[in-house]
Amino acid sequence: MIRISQIPAGAAKACAPQVQRLYELAGWSEPGAGAESVERALKNSHCAFGAFDGRKMVGFFRALSDGVSDAYLLDLFVDPEYRGRGIASELAARIVAKLKSDGIEWITAISTPEAKNMYLRIGKRMRSHTPIRFL
Repeated sequence: MIRISQIPAGAAKACAPQVQRLYELAGWSEPGAGAESVERALKNSHCAFGAFDGRKMVGFFRALSDGVSDAYLLDLFVDPEYRGRGIASELAARIVAKLKSDGIEWITAISTPEAKNMYLRIGKRMRSHTPIRFL
C-alpha cells in the first residue's frame, strides 16, 4: 500500500538521498550528485509531499510560496516502477489541498509539456505560454 505524507521541514536531511534518487531516475541529476542541494531545496520549500512504499520513497512533489497568495508546484517525480497507479494525481491533490488550507489561492505548476496528460487527468489544463527563464 502506498502512503502519501507531508515531509516535515526537519526531515529534509533524512529525505534528501531518496529525493535525489528520484531526480536521478528522471534523468534530472547525475548519480550521487547534489544530495546537499536537495536538502537545501527541501528546507526552503513551502511544503513537500512524498509517496512511500514502506520506507522507500517512490514519489515526490514540492511547492515554493510567498506564504501569502502565490505558490509554484515543481519537482513532481514518480519512480518508473510505480507509474500508472495514480501516485502523481494523489500527490497533486494533497499538495494543492495543503496550499489552499494555508490560504494560498494562486497555484501554478512549473512543468514540462510531457506532464500535460497527468495534469489533464486531475482536471487542470495547461495554458499555451512559455515561461521566461533568465539565464
